Amino acid sequence: MIDERIRIQENYDMTMETAIDEAREEGLEQGRNEARLQLIREMISRGMTLKLNSDMTGLSFEEMETLLS
Repeated sequence: MIDERIRIQENYDMTMETAIDEAREEGLEQGRNEARLQLIREMISRGMTLKLNSDMTGLSFEEMETLLS
């Protein structure tokens, strides 16, 4: 009985740890996308072409359009 409860608790702990790691990674990715979007908008507002934007950020035109929409 006690062994079963320990196993259940360990499974729960591992599941929660995985969920936290996934949420953290998702948050970091969202932050990176927001920073890219801010950079793209700033570059465009300063008159830089989409081609130059693409060259400097490493993003394709499609990726930039996705972030800007």
